[in-house]
Amino acid sequence: MLTAGLLDLGTAGVLSGPLRTFGGMEISGLAMAPAVLVMVALLFVRRRYPLPVLLATTGISIAAMLVFTTAQPIFCVLVALHSAARRGNLRHSLLALAIALTTVPMVVLAVHRSYDDPTPLDWIFPGVFFTVVVMTAWGVATRDRLSHERNRDLHGEIDVRAEEAAHAERQRIARELHDIVAHSVSAMMMQAAGARAMSQSVAKDAPDDARLDTVQRALGTIESTGAQSMRELHRLLGALREDQIHDHLPSSLDLDHAPSAQPGLDDIDALVEVPRSSGLIVEVHRSGHARTVDPSVGAAAYRVVQESLTNALKHAGRGALVDVYLAWQDTELQVQVRSRASHGMRPGTPNGGTGLRGLRERVGLVGGSFEAGWSGEEFINTAVLPVRPPTSGGPAERPAPGTAGRE
Repeated sequence: MLTAGLLDLGTAGVLSGPLRTFGGMEISGLAMAPAVLVMVALLFVRRRYPLPVLLATTGISIAAMLVFTTAQPIFCVLVALHSAARRGNLRHSLLALAIALTTVPMVVLAVHRSYDDPTPLDWIFPGVFFTVVVMTAWGVATRDRLSHERNRDLHGEIDVRAEEAAHAERQRIARELHDIVAHSVSAMMMQAAGARAMSQSVAKDAPDDARLDTVQRALGTIESTGAQSMRELHRLLGALREDQIHDHLPSSLDLDHAPSAQPGLDDIDALVEVPRSSGLIVEVHRSGHARTVDPSVGAAAYRVVQESLTNALKHAGRGALVDVYLAWQDTELQVQVRSRASHGMRPGTPNGGTGLRGLRERVGLVGGSFEAGWSGEEFINTAVLPVRPPTSGGPAERPAPGTAGRE
């Protein structure tokens, strides 16, 4: 803004000599300083009032050129034009261009009057030159406006897709948990029913034993409660499916190819064969004493490895090196996947982090923690899972070790 004001003062004759007024007198170019100062002051509010500021600066510029016939104060108008064309829609942008172009004939006339013996070329060249200057300022502003609109639309689309992906991931987790719970509750109900039938048979041999009646009532309560829980579980899953949002994100590793309906730790060796056949170099490393984990914990570990392999195949490409570490500790299982491109340069990372966000949510549901980030040329996903998930409470607050940062 200050630079534009100084340039306008320069065209007023401060640097080149005195100005000629409409009456033919010659006066100092400083006489136009108040008008330039007003235009500079208006530019301070150009972002809030773009079109009014452009109208005001254009009017002051034209008025100054009418009074001081050899002055050419156009630079403040160009700054105001850029702001007006950058903010608003196409109609406002074209209106701003039309307003700014009204100064061009006055500038050409001022340049023409500065020559003692002007030629036709002295009319044509200034007209073309200043028209190009105004159009250039408008073109730069229009490019910035279109770029800003594209970025805004892109961010909006990313947010929508991230929300859809998170919603779909929550539904998939709910379905998997339903399978786990349904299997466990069904087994419990069957065993309770069998035990109750057996107790009835024993009661025939010892009809006077009061304990058998207590056992039968307890087993009947377990069976009826289990049946009620199953009905509630099916009802909640049905509500989720009615509100289902389809997952638009592509997956390189199809879940239907899993060796079981509910994959777990035992399925990881089979899982890595898919990306190996696609060109990844995958090695699985195990340490510590392996132990049995809840199905939900095994499924979370499986998904961490699966999503990490999918990202490595998608962003690092064929020939990428992937190391999968399964480290057993006393009460925790650490699952870490390190991937690096074969050419030694950092591969791309998942756009928006929707897959990693889903992993963090999945791991948190079983009481674990998840981190992802760069360490040198490697991208590392680390999940720390409890061998037994907590019966209540949220995800663990302790950060997972072995990572260099967040996604």
